[in-house]
Amino acid sequence: MDITKQQLDKIKEGRRQKFLDSCRKRLSGIAESKMKTTFIGALDAFEKEFGDLWAAGINEEEKTEKELEWFDKWQEVRTLILNNGNNQLRILLNEISNHVVEWNKYSVTFLPKN
Repeated sequence: MDITKQQLDKIKEGRRQKFLDSCRKRLSGIAESKMKTTFIGALDAFEKEFGDLWAAGINEEEKTEKELEWFDKWQEVRTLILNNGNNQLRILLNEISNHVVEWNKYSVTFLPKN
């Protein structure tokens, strides 16, 4: 059975579309990872530097009133940062989905020597 030019073009276009979809998914995955690392890393850095304000007492019973106040404030700010980061991530992923993305794969060209 011979394949017509039209059928061959349709097969090539299907493969190209599948490739473009995989490129978009790849970029979305990378962008998601980088964005999450950014805002989670910022939270971690802040907790390392200022965590003693609310984490001196191990148990709730051991915490002072001031530590409990700082802990409540931290929880509010942390929630705002996470919500904002996740909202911006969703916006970025939506923006990526509206574009044609093609990954320029890593390639090596070998030149023959005479």
